[in-house]
Amino acid sequence: MCGILAVLGVSDVSLAKRSRIIELSRRLRHRGPDWSGIHSFEDCYLAHQRLAIVDPTSGDQPLYNEDKTVVVTVNGEIYNHEELKAKLKPHKFQTGSDCEVIAHLYEEYGEEFVDMLDGMFSFVLLDTRDKSFIAARDAIGICPLYMGWGLDGSVWFSSEMKALSDDCERFISFPPGHLYSSKTGGLRRWYNPPWFSESIPSAPYDPLLIRESFEKAVIKRLMTDVPFGVLLSGGLDSSLVASVVSRHLAETKVARQWGNKLHTFCIGLKVPLILKLLRKLLTTLAQSIMNYTSQCRRALMLWKKLFITLRRMMSRPLEQVPQCF
Repeated sequence: MCGILAVLGVSDVSLAKRSRIIELSRRLRHRGPDWSGIHSFEDCYLAHQRLAIVDPTSGDQPLYNEDKTVVVTVNGEIYNHEELKAKLKPHKFQTGSDCEVIAHLYEEYGEEFVDMLDGMFSFVLLDTRDKSFIAARDAIGICPLYMGWGLDGSVWFSSEMKALSDDCERFISFPPGHLYSSKTGGLRRWYNPPWFSESIPSAPYDPLLIRESFEKAVIKRLMTDVPFGVLLSGGLDSSLVASVVSRHLAETKVARQWGNKLHTFCIGLKVPLILKLLRKLLTTLAQSIMNYTSQCRRALMLWKKLFITLRRMMSRPLEQVPQCF
């Protein structure tokens, strides 16, 4: 995913400070090798390292509204962006990026638009008309976001701690499902689903409803303009995901350009049972290509890199190793 860095309300607005923020943004370069961008307005800076998934040709960030008074840097994907654009017909979109809709939603609804987004995201938005800003993170924290405070009173946001640790006196993990507003000066929960209840449901589960919900969740994540694959473990979860993707791949626009063969990947040890399960799955999927890597020594060496990259404790670090390959 992309990397974002936002610094707001700094006391030093020199070229040296801008260069420092660009340097810190480059610490996130591994998250987005396709594009680097920065927007500065008085004492505020929004930087972005882009991994292009939707509209790779014109969706470079930061993104803007029509007159560039609203600026936003986003890490994420907005699955219902087409539906939201239909509600914003008076607005003129400059790119095909799914994330541009955030700037226009803010224009239309102010800060009370975040619960309209269906997706995974972390973003920082600056309104240059009054120098107010907001930051938000998706409901369950799929996209990382950290928040920090500088000695000069500045407020910082970043996809990773390493961009904050040297210049902030303190920083925290931005809580999932929350929004920070400079107007109110604090965090508040935006994710309050009406269906949520602490009580244990007494009604019997509906397997057909579970299947329908699961398939919808997988299908909407096929929104991409670049080739993609499925990481397999040999277990039930990834096998079910691969099965749904395989059935619906031909319906996606990416299949028209890259073909309808599903690419799958597996990284791990050559355990006979796992290999047997993987071969059986691939036979079932038929239209698939398998890439298997077994590099135990390299995987162990990546642990150090993993901790340096994430800079946080992990309860199950082994599960993160495949993402480093």
